[in-house]
Amino acid sequence: MDERNAIGAILVEPYIRPRDWIEQTMSPNSEPDLLREFRIEVVRLILNGKVEIALGLLSKHYGVREPALRVGTVKRHRKVLACYVEKERRIYLSNSSFLTDPFVVLHEFYHHLRASGVQKSRQVEKRADLFALAFIEAFLSWKGATEGRKR
Repeated sequence: MDERNAIGAILVEPYIRPRDWIEQTMSPNSEPDLLREFRIEVVRLILNGKVEIALGLLSKHYGVREPALRVGTVKRHRKVLACYVEKERRIYLSNSSFLTDPFVVLHEFYHHLRASGVQKSRQVEKRADLFALAFIEAFLSWKGATEGRKR
C-alpha cells in the first residue's frame, strides 16, 4: 500500500494511529487533549521522515488541498531555508535535511494555509513561527513526560 494513500491506516510503523483516532482529532470540536495528541503525532511523523503523511494529516485537519513538496530552491529565494510558492501550491526545502525539521515544515505549511484562505492575518512570519512552535511545544511536553515515567 502506498504511504500517501494510507493516511490513518495502521501501517507497520507503531507510531501511526488508527483511522478512528485521526477522525476524532479532525473534528472542529476536538477536545484540547485530542488536538494536543494530533500535534504530537504530526511532529513525530516529520521527525521520522514521514513528511508527506504529516502534510496529508494537516491538510485533512484544516480542510485544504495537500501542498506539493520539493527539495530545491526557487529563483529570488536561493538564500532561504525553505519557501512556499503560492502559484504552484508547493513547499520548497533548500536541503533534504529539512524534511525532518518540524519547525521548517510546519512554518511553510502555515504559509500554505494562509494562501488557501484559512488563516488570513497580519504579521505572517511571526504567526507562522507561532503555529510551528505550538506543535513543537506539545511534542516536547509529551516527550518530557514520557521520559520522566521511564526513570
